[in-house]
Amino acid sequence: MKVLFVSNGYPPRGQWGTEFYTRELVRALAARGHALSVLVPDRSGARERYALESEARSEARLWSLHNAGDPGKGFEDSYRNADVERVFGELIARERPDLVHFTYLLWGLSVRLPCVARDAGIPSVVTLTDYGLLCHRAQMYDWRLARCHGPHPPAVCAHCVRTPSAYDHPPLRLFLRRTAAELAAACGGLGRVPVARDLATREEVVRASLDAASALIAPTENVAQAFVRFGVDPARIERLVYGLDDRPLAAARAAPSGPCVFGYLGQFTPHKGLGTLLEAVACMRRRLPESVEPWTLRLYGAPSGGRHRLYADAVLPRGADLRIEVHPPFAAERAAEVLAQLSAVVLPSEWDENAPLSVLQARAAGVPIVASAVPGIRAVVEQGVHGLLFAPGDAIALADCLRELVIGRFPRRVAPSQPQSLAAHVDAIEALYERARAAPRIAGATA
Repeated sequence: MKVLFVSNGYPPRGQWGTEFYTRELVRALAARGHALSVLVPDRSGARERYALESEARSEARLWSLHNAGDPGKGFEDSYRNADVERVFGELIARERPDLVHFTYLLWGLSVRLPCVARDAGIPSVVTLTDYGLLCHRAQMYDWRLARCHGPHPPAVCAHCVRTPSAYDHPPLRLFLRRTAAELAAACGGLGRVPVARDLATREEVVRASLDAASALIAPTENVAQAFVRFGVDPARIERLVYGLDDRPLAAARAAPSGPCVFGYLGQFTPHKGLGTLLEAVACMRRRLPESVEPWTLRLYGAPSGGRHRLYADAVLPRGADLRIEVHPPFAAERAAEVLAQLSAVVLPSEWDENAPLSVLQARAAGVPIVASAVPGIRAVVEQGVHGLLFAPGDAIALADCLRELVIGRFPRRVAPSQPQSLAAHVDAIEALYERARAAPRIAGATA
């Protein structure tokens, strides 16, 4: 089968979960004889906007669509772009894939791409890798830095989108930006800030896009239910957790020797719960007698360059710290090397997650997981089996979990496992592709 993937990135340009999963699936399908190509946005500004260039990879042909970020763009362009749709239409006319698989539709792309595929008579599958189609902030984590359990009516979401969070700007500028945003909103937005009608229009475009797709995939039930609340027919959503190639992680399965080393693998942002983790570390320092045991926390990640840009400086320790080491993000190929050095992976997320990559890799490597009990983590981590869970945002409870590992009450290695093997995952994907190709389609509809 000839399949075109569309994603927000592809390693080594793009190292987070969606990009990594896309490559895992592409490689596995290529090994089964499918002909693969991948379209991703290039936001570097290295070439003229909307230029398209290709590169041959061993597993697929990679198409890069140049579309650099534009701070002055309007709200509509954050989710819908006619030029991106035009280039995509030209690409599928040239390539004529049997099916398009979208693992992302934003961040330099366009939500309407499934409509373009449908109008060309090509079936498509959309994997719902986060909440971005329902939430402009993508995590259902609002301007107050709290889980919002959306989606909500357009007026509620519009206020959230236009309101900067506490870590977006210094205090005076934050006050001025919030005040200006509300004044503009009271005057209909003035073309500067989104109001209810803008979010209502976004909803309409998203609904049309979801309707145009032949099938939707939710890796976790909490993501599926969010789209059901949005109005999607539950029968249209396939529940299919991610699979990954665990063979490279075999090198991480031998238990490390020496003191406990905890690893945080993720962005330095509020929704990832880094502040809660550092509060737990402060609690661990104060505790006796267990706190005198040697242990270290390694933080692998980077500050945000956009929203929450001030957060990392606000929470990270200043100067040398014997307990905390800060490291840059690492390439996916180094996962086994990093995990082999860790006694546990710590994921204190405060948004609802979606079977995060770091958890799946830790499970596959047999490394204990200490994580917040948000729905998308509970779906793939069983308390006492794969690790320890604590209430989101509860630094004391997190410190208790870390103490259990330091004093040896929880094994530092658990049996390697995955929620679903990569082979079983690809079997399910192939079956879904066949059903999508067999389903009736209506070409020529517009949204």
